[in-house]
Amino acid sequence: MCPWCSGELGAAPLASPAMASPSNRFVPKPFRAGIRRRLFLLALSLTLPIALISLVRAVERWRSEQELLAERSLATARRAAQLFDADVNAVHTILASVSRLLRIEDPPERNDSLLRHVFDETSINLTNVFITDTLGDIHGSLRRAAMGPALPNMANTEPFQEVMRTRRYAVGRARRSVVLADTGWVLPLTMPILSENSARPLGIAGASIAVDSLAAIRLVRDLPEGSVLTVLTSGGDVLLRSAELDTWLKQSPGDSSMMALDFAHPDAVQEVKSLDGTNRLVAHAPLASTDGLLYIGIPVSATLEVARRQFLLDLFIGLMGTLVFIGFALFTARRITDPLLALSEVAGDLAAGDRDRRANVRSGDEIEALAHSLNRLADTVSDRERALEASEARYRHLFSTSPLPMLTWRLTDGRIEQANDAAGVFVGASEVGADTRVLDLIVEDERDAFAELPLPDVASTMRAGTWTLRDRWGGRRQVELFVGAIEREHETVAVGIMIDVTERRRAEAELEQSREQLRQAQKLEALGAFAGGIAHDFNNYLSAIATNAELLRDELPLLSSHRLEASEILGAAQRASALTRQILVFSRRQVVHDERLDVNSAIHALRRLLSRLVGEQIEVRITVAPDAPRVMFDHGRLEQVLMNLAANARDAMPAGGCLTISTERTTAGDLRLRVSDSGAGIPPEVLPRVFEPFYTTKTRERGTGLGLAMVYSIVTAARGEIVVTSDVGQGTEIVITFPGIADVETPHEVNPVASDPSGGTEHILLVEDDGAVRKATTSLLTRAGYRVTAADSAFAAWELLEAMPEPPDMVLSDVVMPQVSGPEFAARVAVQYPTIPVLFMSGYADDDAVMQGIASNSLHFVAKPFSAGQLLGAVRRLLDEVRSA
Repeated sequence: MCPWCSGELGAAPLASPAMASPSNRFVPKPFRAGIRRRLFLLALSLTLPIALISLVRAVERWRSEQELLAERSLATARRAAQLFDADVNAVHTILASVSRLLRIEDPPERNDSLLRHVFDETSINLTNVFITDTLGDIHGSLRRAAMGPALPNMANTEPFQEVMRTRRYAVGRARRSVVLADTGWVLPLTMPILSENSARPLGIAGASIAVDSLAAIRLVRDLPEGSVLTVLTSGGDVLLRSAELDTWLKQSPGDSSMMALDFAHPDAVQEVKSLDGTNRLVAHAPLASTDGLLYIGIPVSATLEVARRQFLLDLFIGLMGTLVFIGFALFTARRITDPLLALSEVAGDLAAGDRDRRANVRSGDEIEALAHSLNRLADTVSDRERALEASEARYRHLFSTSPLPMLTWRLTDGRIEQANDAAGVFVGASEVGADTRVLDLIVEDERDAFAELPLPDVASTMRAGTWTLRDRWGGRRQVELFVGAIEREHETVAVGIMIDVTERRRAEAELEQSREQLRQAQKLEALGAFAGGIAHDFNNYLSAIATNAELLRDELPLLSSHRLEASEILGAAQRASALTRQILVFSRRQVVHDERLDVNSAIHALRRLLSRLVGEQIEVRITVAPDAPRVMFDHGRLEQVLMNLAANARDAMPAGGCLTISTERTTAGDLRLRVSDSGAGIPPEVLPRVFEPFYTTKTRERGTGLGLAMVYSIVTAARGEIVVTSDVGQGTEIVITFPGIADVETPHEVNPVASDPSGGTEHILLVEDDGAVRKATTSLLTRAGYRVTAADSAFAAWELLEAMPEPPDMVLSDVVMPQVSGPEFAARVAVQYPTIPVLFMSGYADDDAVMQGIASNSLHFVAKPFSAGQLLGAVRRLLDEVRSA
């Protein structure tokens, strides 16, 4: 272990310069069970029983007063209900007599006279008595003169409608009188007049009684001020109230949650806050006459005031006794403990660094002598600390204000003693402290090397190298460490200064990576251009060889040995064509042409090339599903995908292994292609970046970082999906899913060779700069019956075209030609001769527009080298297409 950083690893809060002072390490504890507290507890134990007794007495007095008042209120409510029922029943008896005495069909004057004769002698204070027919017209009234010459119709009144509906005696809601001079409040009461035989209503008999004359109302007048009486119907509507009738007749339990609560608890007594804001003690009683509810509310201030005053008096007596006992305890405790506490506080302040604090005790006993001794000790310590602080002031200032992170740690165990603000910001305040070792700041994989560093020299500062630290955000930072040593008391302390070089190293690495990527891109571009140029020329040679060999073979007898030799030449040309196609795959200059591709056949055709690519030490296993669907995909792009994946698998298995390629049909009808190896696998931290361009974990000689990026681009462009899974030490599997297409009856061939179609007699303008290809193509077309005019350049072809009396039926042009390319020539032909179709031919297309046109089938194209059947078939199809259009 390093002598700077020995001991177990740990962490502590940020250390400050003051932590190095021994005087600051002792903090006196306050008295936790002293004399003052004990005396206070004694006084409290004596006062608690007195306070508890007072509280219990007050509560019991309060409860008894409440129960007594509740009984009185309930009795009052029941008495008021009896009085109200008696008045209502008396009026009911009167109306029953009236209904038998009066007849509706008699003249109103007779009925009026009878009513006056009967009720002039009665003692009941009725404001009016009347009878009406079923239409509401009055046929007799006790107070006809007071009601005026035009008697009102009662049909729209609430009492009339209620009686006609129920055919029962009813008590209506209080209303303003129409016969009293002061329009006082009256309570209407009505009952039906029924026929003797059919119980059919003949009319109604009604009466009204002054509210103030009701016995229940007079009972409330004798209660304390603010008391109210309220009568509710069975439906919860307010029928009568002793005060504020205009407001309360509009209320119902549905309008007020408090009224609904009262109505839900009949025969109960409770304290509620009324709508007018007054707290009342409310007693309920049911009414037999109306099936409703009567309640009387008496203000709480009038009913419970005595109980409340007694309760407050008892509480006050108990509280005053408690305060007296507590005050006495505090006074006694202060006289005894204040001098001791003063000395304790002075000692604590001195230990905390307050040099000017002194004890000032005048008790005249041993405590005062102890205070003088403490003051002399404080004077001595203060003088020594001032001298020490003067020598350390400059060091502390430089240390704390340095913009560079600085640490000090003990060489005996490596524990950090001090860290300036810059170190706390850089590493994190929670990561450096008195219990942290300097080794904790170094990342684990560099700690062993750090432990081997030599001890710093007191006489000089040494550069301790570049180390990786974890910053406050968890990132890795590289710092250059400079270490010195200072002597302090009986030990040596190391001082370290850190310079952050992370960004500088990162910029240097990124610059080098950019340069390497540029070099790789330039290499690939040069290789692509070189391979494309070779493929172009080579395909021209192969076209001439293949065409002439096919023409020669067709001229020879079937059993001629020379015919077999010509076939061998043709086969060699086709194999060379396959090799050229692989060159174009790696140069990414092949023509993209989506077709109904049989992936199974394509994989089998590529097996030999894959085996040669991965080497003999790797076994290539191919397992294809017979029902795998075909996909719309370019054959060359599929080869490019498989070649890149095979190359990656080869690099993952340097000691040999197994490369497995399989196909299967998904439940959705898509094609799933699996490529797996038994190699080293991909680490989890690398797996999310495998598709990034130029990202690679290989050496510069073994990879460019473009292989999987190219595969991802090809697959996603074809609307496919690609997923990579890998386990370190177990291998890697890449799953590619392509949208499947419906099967066709004719199986697809990897390299289809169309049979020679019949020729034609049309005129074809051939533009080809290579003489051998031009001559062989001319012979092939002429033998098929076509008339051919050949040109070795676009300029020559244009001159021939302008000199022709009639334009040719089609143009067959090479793509890559000197000076003017085939697409440029075709564009000019399209302007001057828009009806002439153009068929391109080339070993590769170096023009992006042409490649996109061929891939989307907007341009017609035949790839070199081609067989006679392929060329003649393409020519015939284009001519027939133009003719049918």
